[in-house]
Amino acid sequence: GKYLALDCEMVGVGPKGTQSSVARVSVVNYYGAVQMDEFVQQRERVVDHRTPHSGIRKSDLDNAKSFDEIQSRVAELLKDKVLVGHAVFHDLQALSLAHPQTQTLDTQSYAWKFKVAKVKCIALRHLVKQELGLTIQDGEHSSVTDARATMAIFRLHEREWEKD
Repeated sequence: GKYLALDCEMVGVGPKGTQSSVARVSVVNYYGAVQMDEFVQQRERVVDHRTPHSGIRKSDLDNAKSFDEIQSRVAELLKDKVLVGHAVFHDLQALSLAHPQTQTLDTQSYAWKFKVAKVKCIALRHLVKQELGLTIQDGEHSSVTDARATMAIFRLHEREWEKD
């Protein structure tokens, strides 16, 4: 299929752990099947694992793959695909990757553009609750769950959104 959804979880690095560093990367296909789900080795000391939010623990990062390896795997997967994501700019930025604008579909901006959302920057969990009646991110986040939810939102509105 031509669609892939991407979601990342971050940990905190730098002074007071306020800088975000990508620590888990998940990619699912149109049907929500996992194409990739990897933890990312940190190049700086992790000050805050943000576990209650990110779901990431120190032990998850012990045998993680290098950033470069993850980055090139994601780039390879996304080649010639339509990338679906929620505020996907952040995920691409975290991976230092670019993707053609014409091949990128952001559920956050589309939800606003097509009046699905009443606010411009709707949170994924609110959109999922509203559109699918599901609760996600109740406690620790999972980038697989979030990527699947994002794709489910896209599938629901695919006909209308893909005409654009």
